[in-house]
Amino acid sequence: MKEKLKNGIAFVVSMIMVCFVFVGAAVWNGGSKDVFAVGNYETDSSDAPKVYMTTDITPESLVKVYNKLGFNAEGKVAVKMSTGEPPNSNYLRPELIKDLVQSVDGTIVECNTAYGGSRSSTAMHKQVARDHGFYDIADVDIMDEDGDMTINVPAPKTGASSRITTNRVGSHLQNYDSLISLAHFKGHAMAGFGGAIKNMSIGIGSTAGKCLIHTSGRSSTSPWGGNQDNFCESMADATSSVVDFFNGKVVYVNVMNRISIDCDCDGNPAEPDMHDVGILASTDPVALDQACIDIVYNTDRSESGTLINRIEQRNGLHTLEHAEEIGLGSRSYQLIDIDSEDENLPEMSYANGAVTILGLSGEANLIHASYRNGVLVAAEILKAENGTQPVNAYKGDKFFLWDSVASMKPLFAAITVNDGAELPEITPVPEADKTLVVYYSATGTTERVANYIANAADADIFELEPVDPYTSADLNYSNSQSRVVREHDNPELQDIELVSTSVPNWDEYDTVFIGYPIWWHSASWVVYNFVKDNDFTGKTVIPFSTSASSGEVGDDIIKDMTATGDWQTGRGFRSSESRNETLIKTWVDGLNLK
Repeated sequence: MKEKLKNGIAFVVSMIMVCFVFVGAAVWNGGSKDVFAVGNYETDSSDAPKVYMTTDITPESLVKVYNKLGFNAEGKVAVKMSTGEPPNSNYLRPELIKDLVQSVDGTIVECNTAYGGSRSSTAMHKQVARDHGFYDIADVDIMDEDGDMTINVPAPKTGASSRITTNRVGSHLQNYDSLISLAHFKGHAMAGFGGAIKNMSIGIGSTAGKCLIHTSGRSSTSPWGGNQDNFCESMADATSSVVDFFNGKVVYVNVMNRISIDCDCDGNPAEPDMHDVGILASTDPVALDQACIDIVYNTDRSESGTLINRIEQRNGLHTLEHAEEIGLGSRSYQLIDIDSEDENLPEMSYANGAVTILGLSGEANLIHASYRNGVLVAAEILKAENGTQPVNAYKGDKFFLWDSVASMKPLFAAITVNDGAELPEITPVPEADKTLVVYYSATGTTERVANYIANAADADIFELEPVDPYTSADLNYSNSQSRVVREHDNPELQDIELVSTSVPNWDEYDTVFIGYPIWWHSASWVVYNFVKDNDFTGKTVIPFSTSASSGEVGDDIIKDMTATGDWQTGRGFRSSESRNETLIKTWVDGLNLK
């Protein structure tokens, strides 16, 4: 669930607080390093996505290149990587990734394999992860331990056609709020190469989902016998479904070390012919994989030839072609060498009530932040200039040097004040109203709208889950014997038992959105027991609905079920509107919630 800011600080201060986690512990190392040549897809265009690169493959540089993305890893964070097939695969070692995973309080996530081996069952997979040391640094979640779930592949943004329209992933994926793809870039026996897109598709697919990707939807029990180009396209489609599921709250890191022609799913891979390259990161998975491919193709063929042959034998570049066609990302990119960036960085120090800045070559901002018990309580934005300037700082305050508040690009590591007086007591700002979004979603459409509303209203979310979930066959409205038709025709069957109708801290919420699909021009009866079981006294209640085409709110029945609460005029969203986050945010903003 999203946590609301507790201190009512102005917008710019909130923005600063979001970013402190990424700059507070940065360590800047000087010295130039060569970045390997890249290919035709690198561009100087400012419109192209950025790919950040360091040639230093260390825990510190992994954190550093990730921090360059400026990503807010909010809520529960999944770190998707391969736990590696024993006994000798080239998986990313725990000692390399530990600092990054722990800096975001991440959970390492995986799904079971479809080809047999030592990770084809949850028990064996957990043992491998334990043997390889991952449980020593973080929690590990085999996401299809309790089965899988189906998520939709969004319609391509460009008018191209998707190879698959649904994707089956580990059911635990729904437990996470944001995701970091941490991939080992290398070859792959079937895909040609494995990077961000493979990690996000095959890696997140359940056993059945992996089979469906490999066979382009033909089989959920066997990964063999699919068409190669269709397989490449299905990987890109599956990746787009995961990105859509997280509403874009995903970033991507590729580590180019131990670059064998074989994948980490091979327990005895070929020894690498190619030297270690570095770590690359981007918010665009297509740009990231393309940058890695360009580096491979611009490396001397005496090193890269075997990998290039593997890629071309499997037509691996078609994955990137299709990914760009469906709007997953751009093959064009800007490559930013963060090693050379550091050569001319300014220096900053604090002593005796003054901050000193040296070597600043352009405009910058000095951010002075004050904390109490680890919580940001005040912040001031100052113009940064070379020289020494007095500051009124308290013990525990921090100073950040950024090129601008908008970009939040750090120019020096944060400085913490260790001397001076304690911060005086601050009168707390009254809390804003707390908002909750309650919803039932039959197909994922209402869930998507609920998430957009929660983001716009800074609200918590509570999902209504039937004890006996509805299947796709249950929701066949044209079949007189389907569950939903029988329940409609027999109201005594509409008493749907829910996993829970009790919201934690229910009394704390001032505004409650209630969302549901429209069934026969009314709210789905799945929400009835929630409405009947809760007292809405003192709460503003705002219904919202989703339907294929009608746009009805359909809230008459549920309003009549309770005599409490201030029920407002709601909003119905057609299926065609359910993906329009801007439309939904504009509606929420117009409600003028506190």
